Amino acid sequence: MMKVVYIWLIQLKRRWMLLGVVFVLAFTTGSLIKSSKAGEQYLYSTWQESAELVDVIIGYKGSPIQIIANALFRLENPTGNISGSTYDFWTKHPLVQNSCALSMGDNIDGHPLVGVEDGYYEWFGITLLEGHFPNGPHDLVLAENLATSLDIEIGNELQSSHGSDARGEGHAHPLKVVGIIEANRQSDQDCFFTTNEAYLDLHHQSERTYTSLLLRLKSKSAMLMLPATIAKRADEQGAFPVFVFGQIQKQWEPTLLKARKFGTILGIVMALLYLAMMWNIAGNERSTQAYLATLKWTNGKKILAAFGLYSLFGFFGLLLSLQVIENYFPGSIQIIDYGVCLTLWLTSLVIMRLRK
Repeated sequence: MMKVVYIWLIQLKRRWMLLGVVFVLAFTTGSLIKSSKAGEQYLYSTWQESAELVDVIIGYKGSPIQIIANALFRLENPTGNISGSTYDFWTKHPLVQNSCALSMGDNIDGHPLVGVEDGYYEWFGITLLEGHFPNGPHDLVLAENLATSLDIEIGNELQSSHGSDARGEGHAHPLKVVGIIEANRQSDQDCFFTTNEAYLDLHHQSERTYTSLLLRLKSKSAMLMLPATIAKRADEQGAFPVFVFGQIQKQWEPTLLKARKFGTILGIVMALLYLAMMWNIAGNERSTQAYLATLKWTNGKKILAAFGLYSLFGFFGLLLSLQVIENYFPGSIQIIDYGVCLTLWLTSLVIMRLRK
């Protein structure tokens, strides 16, 4: 085996650029084969998860898409505030099983500051790693990854600012970090959580107001009954995630289908290019094969010495592409995807073996 490694070291010294091309081709091929479909699957799974968590979001009159984007994904500015009487009406409604008021509109270092009720954490699968959840108007918690990136620890005091820009006007009272959490959703990992009372205190408000109200109903059929009730109420807008996501999916399906087909075609082209490169490499390594022919090695050992390093670079390039996609689109890589890449890699081995 040491003699095989010696041959590889010579190839690495003399053919390092060619080995790099093999790695890049393999990585690009694996990425193009799966990336468009992975992004689509991740997008739909995120929408579906959010639709399953929340049945209705009550906000101030405006766009339902804007209300959902703000309440669930922190992507838009609030449409306005709803009153405490609106909160009381819906939390006591006979069709409502759970509710949670949200307060938004401020930030810390450019990351959204979200005021929630205690039930939000269990509702959205957020667990406590250190310290405790906010229980006072100056308490604050954040996800572990955000705390690491911003170098924040329990006990630190942070200044919040108006709006979504960190350069906005700051509040007079700092907030104290009392806990580190673990969150499943990306939007919950990238924000700070405090209490709704903290928002009232920071803005010197005595009257209760909230940005939006999340509702989970006692039955899915209740979603068909609520629009008529919402329509009769002034300055309120009901956003139904499952209906909005269904409309968005229907509108974007033709575009996503074209992207998927285009990605598949590019993946196939890159796969053929990768195989052609391996075929060409097998021809260029005839000098190595001629040298190995003078040695009393088995055929398997000769093939391993001549083509093994190229195969390893190709294998790791394909494997890394799947790992990168899984990192950016969690849960999108399946066993069959590893099977496709393994098949492509084995095909490259057969091609090199036939060309020797």
